[in-house]
Amino acid sequence: MRSAIIGVMALLVTGLWGAPAQAQDTPVAAPASLPFPAGARFGYVDLQRILAGSTEGQAANAKVQELTEQKVGELETRNTELEGEIGASTAKLQESQQKLAQGETVMSAEAQLSLQREISRLQLEIQRQTQDAQAEMERVTEDAEAEVGELRQQLQIEFETKLQPAIDEVATENGLDFLFGIGQGMLWANRSLDLTQAVVDKLNASEATPPQ
Repeated sequence: MRSAIIGVMALLVTGLWGAPAQAQDTPVAAPASLPFPAGARFGYVDLQRILAGSTEGQAANAKVQELTEQKVGELETRNTELEGEIGASTAKLQESQQKLAQGETVMSAEAQLSLQREISRLQLEIQRQTQDAQAEMERVTEDAEAEVGELRQQLQIEFETKLQPAIDEVATENGLDFLFGIGQGMLWANRSLDLTQAVVDKLNASEATPPQ
């Protein structure tokens, strides 16, 4: 049944945006900074490095990791309890089977029948316990994954809310037209370059012009 907690344990190694969660005292290896080219109108940022290198990002990842470790501990404890219950029933079954085998030649038919019924009962009980335990572990694992996922989503929203003003300032200070995120697409654009409304106006004008 230990495979039931693999899903939550997998969350332990990821933080926001699926980035590897790093301990706060782990140094972040970053490539050497180069001078930003004068007159450049485009730039990019690595959101994973921002997350790993910023105090806010490290704090968010630490919270995700802390909750994940807590949930993994709870799941392992419950898993051990369930395995113990099944193990106790299995021990009783083995004891009854051994008793039947050893006393088969000296036990009365009635005693043998009674013991065989007990063995059948224990076998069904172990089967039921195993099925119930698997169902319970799946349920509590899904609940734990959902709780960790909700925390990650909440922290991601909070982090992005604080990140956007920083992106705006950096893009403006460097006189950029566009700022891209590695693997994320465009993160910031100079609004004066937005031609969306012009296209809408042209489209509407063409629809209003009767065909010749």
